Amino acid sequence: MKIAIVHDALCVSGGAERLVLWMSKAFPDAPVYTSVYLPQNTFPEFRQLDVRTLPLAGGIRTERQFKLLFPLWLMLMQQQHFADFDVVLSSSTYLAKYIRPAPSVRHVCYLYAPFRLLWKPESYSPESLPTPQAASGLVKRASSLLRNWDVKRTREIPRIATSCHNMAQEIKQVYGVPSTILYPPVEVPSDFAEDSREDYYLSVSRLISHKRIDLAVAACKRSGKRLIVVGDGPERARLEQMSDSRITFLGRVDDIKLRELYRKARGLIFPSYEDYGIVPLEAQSWGTPVIAFGKGGALETIQEGVSGIFFDRQDVDAVVAAIQRFEVSSFDTGQIHHWVSRFNVESFINGLQTFVTTV
Repeated sequence: MKIAIVHDALCVSGGAERLVLWMSKAFPDAPVYTSVYLPQNTFPEFRQLDVRTLPLAGGIRTERQFKLLFPLWLMLMQQQHFADFDVVLSSSTYLAKYIRPAPSVRHVCYLYAPFRLLWKPESYSPESLPTPQAASGLVKRASSLLRNWDVKRTREIPRIATSCHNMAQEIKQVYGVPSTILYPPVEVPSDFAEDSREDYYLSVSRLISHKRIDLAVAACKRSGKRLIVVGDGPERARLEQMSDSRITFLGRVDDIKLRELYRKARGLIFPSYEDYGIVPLEAQSWGTPVIAFGKGGALETIQEGVSGIFFDRQDVDAVVAAIQRFEVSSFDTGQIHHWVSRFNVESFINGLQTFVTTV
């Protein structure tokens, strides 16, 4: 069975891009098709894979350039028919799911979430968009038309999988279709030092408005806590301006450095309303508890009182209060390690192989 993997774009180092690497582990002979590939901006492991881009992608140098030309990529993506393959696995939120495979090709989709810019445009600040007022202009002028088109095209996909119950419910609500739940995995180290924690909190995220890293920065600044921020994005300059000397911005780091930061952190602060969120699982895999916004995928990946605590409002007061509760709580590294072990690689790969190859 000849299988192709198709992903929206490889322009950042995010959870979806990490999952594509796991998809490639499940299907090591499958080429990875995508719109634009920026090797310097995403995970280095993609350099070892057969990555194939759309025509004209070679002229793109930044994520902003990619976003500005989104209509072009949408048009070109729909011209890809994959007639040489038996099955195409699209990995998508906003682009790859719109492929039009040849009639002889089965299309299955791992859908992370409904297209955020169409269904949740309010979550983007002007700094997080390629052009000012892009979201509001798009939604005001063509909201109904674009949403109807998105629903129609998504309903044409024969089989859909997604990351968690939270997303399955949202996909059902928006598109009216069921989806199979395949939890994205995390590599759980077999052993690690349990007594080498340092007095800092950690944030790991793309620095874009809907991730709400501003809450972590403001809360740690008010509380006088040390915070290390890993990640980059259009919000970085604004976040640095509102921080103080106890808050350090590292930008993107390699996996070795990231594992060290997870292992030594007092806790991870995760303030975003995530569809799923792989970062809390990565932190917990190193025995690090999480302070998280108690909605979305976090409710399925964090066990309150065992591997972390939740706050119920996305405001600074709530995060400050959560930090205070966190610091008088105790967490057992072994229990955290045991909890997160259920999100293992073998289960995901076996589940994905069954989902993709079952007729």
